[in-house]
Amino acid sequence: MGLLFIRSATLQIGNNVYSMNDGFYFEFEVPFYDSEELTTVSFKIHNLNQETRRSIKKSLPIILNAGYEDDMGVIFIGVVNSASSQLQDTEWITEISAAAILNEWLNTEVNKTYMPGTDAENILRDLLNIFGVEVGRFELKKNREYPRGRVCSGKLKDILSQIVTEECGSRMLVRNNQIIINDPGAAIYNGVLLTPQTGLLISEGDNSEVLVATPDEIQTSKEEKDEKGETKKKRCLLNHRIGAGDFVQIQSKAENGIYKVISGCHKGTPDGEWITEIEVKPA
Repeated sequence: MGLLFIRSATLQIGNNVYSMNDGFYFEFEVPFYDSEELTTVSFKIHNLNQETRRSIKKSLPIILNAGYEDDMGVIFIGVVNSASSQLQDTEWITEISAAAILNEWLNTEVNKTYMPGTDAENILRDLLNIFGVEVGRFELKKNREYPRGRVCSGKLKDILSQIVTEECGSRMLVRNNQIIINDPGAAIYNGVLLTPQTGLLISEGDNSEVLVATPDEIQTSKEEKDEKGETKKKRCLLNHRIGAGDFVQIQSKAENGIYKVISGCHKGTPDGEWITEIEVKPA
C-alpha cells in the first residue's frame, strides 16, 4: 500500500450507492473485536436530499467499502439501527447507527433437543444451517460429545457461545456477515506487514513504548496476565485487510515481531483521519 494512494470509499444504503470519489461526503467509525460481540457502527453523512433522509429506516441494509483507488474492500455489512438528521449551519447532517446484520438472527429463540451421542460440531452445524448463515471458518479446538444428548433452549447467540467457548474451548466471532469459529490461539488470517513504508504510523511514544492493559486485566492475577499477555496500541493508514483475530507483522526502528489483533477500529473522513487503530499482543 503506497502512502500517496488516493483514498476511496462507497456507502450503500438500501439500493442507493454513494461514492466518496464523486464528492459524496461521509464519515465512518467501525470498531471490531476478537469475540462474539457484535459491531455497532456510526456514520455521519452530509447533505443527503430530503427524500433520501426520509427513506432511511430501521433494518435497511447498509454496506461500507473503503480503502484506496485501486484497493478497496468490505469494512462493514449490516442494517440500520437508527437515523436522525439535523441542520447545522447550512448543512444537513444525517447520523446513522448500524449493527452487524446477524444481530436479529443471533437473538432468535431456539428450543431443540439433540439425541445421546451427538457431538458439538453436528449441533453447531445444524443450528447454523437452520438459519442459512454464512460460515467463514469452522475449526473447533476440541469437539465435545454429549453421551446424554443436549438441550438447546434460549437465545441462539447464548447457545452458540456456550458450546463454542465454554464447552469446546474455541473462539466465535462475527466478521463481515460471517460466523468464524476456530482455535483462539490461531489467526483468522495472516499476511499483513506493517512498516512505515506500508502505512504504519510512528508516534513520538514509539521510541519508548508504553504497554497498555485492557480494562479486564486490571483485576486479573499475575499468572493470568502472564498467560494473556500485555497489549500495545498501534495506528496505520486505513487497511481493510486487518480485522480481529488476524496476525500482523510490525516492523519499525523500535521493534520487529508478529502480533495478534485483539481489537481495533477503522476510521475515515474525506479530508481528515483515514486510519486503522489496532490493539495487539505478541503472538
